[in-house]
Amino acid sequence: MRKKLLFGVHNHQPVGNFKHVFDHSFERSYKPFLDIMYEYPQFKFSMHTTGPLWEYFEQEHPEYIEMVREMVLRGQLELVISGFYEPVLASIPHRDRIGQINLAKDYIKDRFNYKAEGLWLTERVWESEIVQSLVECGIKYVLVDDFHFLSAGKKKEELHGYYVTEGEGKTLAIFPIDETLRYLIPFREVHQSIDYIKNIPGSMAIIFDDGEKFGLWPGTHEWVYEKGWLRNFVEAVLNSGDIEPITYSEALRTLPPLGRIYLPTASYFEMGEWSLPADGAVDFIKFVNKLRAEGVFDYYRRFVRGGIWKNFLVKYEESNNMHKKMLYLSDLLAESRNRRLKGNLYKAQCNDAYWHGVFGGLYLPHLRKEIYSNLIEIDRKIKSPERVVEDLNKDGRPEVSVKSRELRISVIPHLGGSIYEISSFEYLYNFQDTLMRRFEHYHEGVKIGEPPKEGVASIHEQEKWIDEQSAKEMVYDSYPRYSFFLHFLPEGLDFQNIRYNKHQELGDFVTGEFDYRFKGNGIRLSRKGRVRGEREVNVRVMKSIEPVRGGVDLGLSIKGEEELNHAVAVELNLKFEVPVLLLGERKEDISHRDYILKGSNYVEIADEILKVIVSIESSNCEDIYLYPILTISQSEKGFDLVYQGTSIFLFAKLKGRNYRDVVRIRFKGGKNA
Repeated sequence: MRKKLLFGVHNHQPVGNFKHVFDHSFERSYKPFLDIMYEYPQFKFSMHTTGPLWEYFEQEHPEYIEMVREMVLRGQLELVISGFYEPVLASIPHRDRIGQINLAKDYIKDRFNYKAEGLWLTERVWESEIVQSLVECGIKYVLVDDFHFLSAGKKKEELHGYYVTEGEGKTLAIFPIDETLRYLIPFREVHQSIDYIKNIPGSMAIIFDDGEKFGLWPGTHEWVYEKGWLRNFVEAVLNSGDIEPITYSEALRTLPPLGRIYLPTASYFEMGEWSLPADGAVDFIKFVNKLRAEGVFDYYRRFVRGGIWKNFLVKYEESNNMHKKMLYLSDLLAESRNRRLKGNLYKAQCNDAYWHGVFGGLYLPHLRKEIYSNLIEIDRKIKSPERVVEDLNKDGRPEVSVKSRELRISVIPHLGGSIYEISSFEYLYNFQDTLMRRFEHYHEGVKIGEPPKEGVASIHEQEKWIDEQSAKEMVYDSYPRYSFFLHFLPEGLDFQNIRYNKHQELGDFVTGEFDYRFKGNGIRLSRKGRVRGEREVNVRVMKSIEPVRGGVDLGLSIKGEEELNHAVAVELNLKFEVPVLLLGERKEDISHRDYILKGSNYVEIADEILKVIVSIESSNCEDIYLYPILTISQSEKGFDLVYQGTSIFLFAKLKGRNYRDVVRIRFKGGKNA
């Protein structure tokens, strides 16, 4: 019997990605792939394209849309959908799953007169609760990795067909994507894939993977197109005589299921590694390598699992902040019929900025910027409370938030009374969208220097190298990079010790818990704590956060029971696109360098992209120290050194028992911006 080849590709670019990335991806991957497939109408295949890409193709390359339409019409191409803006379905409410999937279905129906039946499960994140949502939208089958089935106790040889699952009495077909084929195609010689397909112990060879593997991943354009891998593969399949390419919906109509299955919460194997806490991921890799060294990994692999996707919301506070703001606004929009705001919500659910694996994801500021831009637009237009005391980040403790005409400011009282959101309705920008420097498991055993030049490898197999200068920035923070932290420090401190987290903290106010209350449209915070020195002194700290026209005023009052002979610093961490320090007629790009303003209580930072000047004035500080928050993250190309914000320390010397300061932050446009 001829083997059925179910061949599919998933094409995706996230909401907010740069246009030049879309252009480059089109020229290197999406266009040449479809051009070749168009030449072979007898090679049936399936394709999923996400909403941001469809919108790009419509605007920039309508000829691509026409080619897809023709291939659909002649029965060669099956269109598969997901949530339109590619959310992880298990991470959003049921009502939004329905909205996202129906938006995608309607788009495909309107443009191609095609009724989509299959769903590409974003990042293959499976939770059984999504079954009802999918069936309610008319989805008949979904694609996940074979790892899901292995985790349910199935053996590899049992996974060359589809199964049926059930949720609340509704049934859904599930196809297991063959991991072996994922690593063969297109990285190995064509004959290796053909031989594997011919020898599978079942009727179906199932492959559905990133379309970017065909030309966009490092080294693949030359291999896939210039050296002819894709053309050779298609012709080898068509000429084999015992392999028949069919679509997934065709397989569903003509072939019976292999049985019933209930899958555990899972994604693909690598996701289990990435979603673990960093130290846990290190141990996980050691365990996997131990099993490999003993030659038993393949046998026991179905019992080896890491974390789950939602653990990213624990691993990265910054991701959780976006996610919980999205959920909060989704609730406020639940009964709304405003399609524009629903569109903003769906765009803000695009998955990429919420997690991090082998691609930049959360570490890419422009992706987070787009999430926040859409969320802030909703917050700006919707009728929402001006004062909120609620467990906004779902950690079991209340956060405090105030909304003015210009800003949304949110505070965590139990983390030093720090500000974790400063969202501007004018600029649709969260100036508090910083990212802390943290240890990642791939920092372990990093190679420093220039990488050797070698052949094409999967991005999962490449060694990661880092240059010596970037390696110096591999510094880890002790707390998230929010704003309005208060430090008590020894006098004579070397400012660079602050940058590299080598300073000595003498107080317990940075991450200590503050009491809170509202006063007008502002927030008042207070804490009784202790400051170490020659002897320990009891100190009361009071903070005020007051939205004002053009910005926010931060008030500080320190009262000691005895004299305080310390340095004190107010820490702000603000996000810019490109921070430029204004020094009279002179400008300094400070995205990758630090700067000391001795004897100054005022600083201006311009951002030409945002067209804003942010001024910070302290009524009492004596020196200002600024340094960039730089992270080291892995990507498909190796390691990236990424600017995540500017840290601003306002220093003063305490003399006596009491100290007061008001820090005025203003946001304004101007010719220097």
